[in-house]
Amino acid sequence: MQDRVARFLVRGEMSMMKTTWAIVTIAISCAAGHPVATSIDMPLPRHAPSFARAPLAGQDTGIAWNGRWEGTTVSGHPLVLQLQLQGQRITGRLTVGKQSANIMYGKVVGEAFALTTGPIDGHSVDATGRHVGNTIELTIEGVKQPLTLTRVP
Repeated sequence: MQDRVARFLVRGEMSMMKTTWAIVTIAISCAAGHPVATSIDMPLPRHAPSFARAPLAGQDTGIAWNGRWEGTTVSGHPLVLQLQLQGQRITGRLTVGKQSANIMYGKVVGEAFALTTGPIDGHSVDATGRHVGNTIELTIEGVKQPLTLTRVP
């Protein structure tokens, strides 16, 4: 009986020792300054589309995207999308009614883009869109039909 108790205690101590070593290893890695996933250039969420189109040579896509775009939601609320393009990265703000949030992740390639905002009404907004002439066709995840936004000077 004493042998069984001794073996049980040794197994328990070994398990505790492994857990302790795992915690120590993580703490040392963090203290040593190893990179952690806190980069501004984090990838888009896994559901974001991949893009096949690229900008034409010499085309300044920033001019086409930068600015204030306005439209109306399906339920009639005003929607404003303020965009600023920096390379392929989109920054800005989405306002729906009286609530707004910054664009947390955004990427544009050619005529298409994808973005994710901070929370609006308790939920982040995932959207894709494309530049169509002088408008943006915006598709918000969970909304059945795309919204049309026009540039405001």
